[in-house]
Amino acid sequence: MKRRNIIIDCDPGIDDIVALSFALANEDKLNILGITTVAGNQTIEKVTTNALKVMSYYNKDIKIAMGQKRPLLREKAAASNVHGENGMGDYQLPEPKIELYSDNAITFLRDTILSSEEKVTLVPVGPLTNIALLIKVFPEVIENIELVSIMGGSTSGGNRTSCAEFNIWADPEAAKIVFDSKLPIVMSGLNVTHSSGLYKEDVEKLAQSTGKVTELCGKMLQYYFKGDHVKEGTFTPIHDACAIMYLLYPELFEFKHMRVDVDCSEELSRGNTIVDVRDWIKYDETYPRVLTNVDTEKFREILLNDLYKLDEMVG
Repeated sequence: MKRRNIIIDCDPGIDDIVALSFALANEDKLNILGITTVAGNQTIEKVTTNALKVMSYYNKDIKIAMGQKRPLLREKAAASNVHGENGMGDYQLPEPKIELYSDNAITFLRDTILSSEEKVTLVPVGPLTNIALLIKVFPEVIENIELVSIMGGSTSGGNRTSCAEFNIWADPEAAKIVFDSKLPIVMSGLNVTHSSGLYKEDVEKLAQSTGKVTELCGKMLQYYFKGDHVKEGTFTPIHDACAIMYLLYPELFEFKHMRVDVDCSEELSRGNTIVDVRDWIKYDETYPRVLTNVDTEKFREILLNDLYKLDEMVG
């Protein structure tokens, strides 16, 4: 299998860190060209520090570039109630030993994509601010983007509001730009990510581990069980890992090409992804590939196995 060039655009964030760990466990299949950060789960300063801390903790020398500190048109709204004040479920890591590669994620993305001999896959698992700015300011990159694997949106109901998933709600104008771009898109929405995760006993076992990766992930994920965003207190979604899992194991998912629009109005409907789910309407492959179902048990099994595998790789 040929290694896929990827750049992960994220806002670490508990599930972002699990997703990054999962990607690192598969560097034989994924060529991680860089990590870019965006304000979302916490402020840009906190999420960028978290990315630096985790990569330093794992002894990984991957370029990290800091992105936008606020949405295109709106004010920043963090999710500290979900991810804690530091964005890592209040888990404390040592100060990073590595330095920020760039304080301009947009030019980093442009330069990295244009200089790559092979096309690049973007994996945005936070608000889509960086990606929207990239394709608007530097449209020449579009020809060298193979795929955009997004964690965001939903075909039915939200988590930030009754209508909207957080990443899309946080910057709906950016999301609309990306979905309207005609780029090849895979959308991992809440309708699938809510069934993509780990059971409470899995998390407890991870937290009791002596491995760097598994202990970190387990103790962070325990924070989720303090809130009301887990299924009946027994299962936690790990939303962002879906966007990585699809690249590695697309056979775990069912999908349908559908039109996706984004509501940029105010009040309750803000950030709603309006997805045409009518069975009798047929959209061709130029429309987003919207994931509709996932094999929960295989997702769980692969994710756990790879987190333990990364323990051995980072020592």
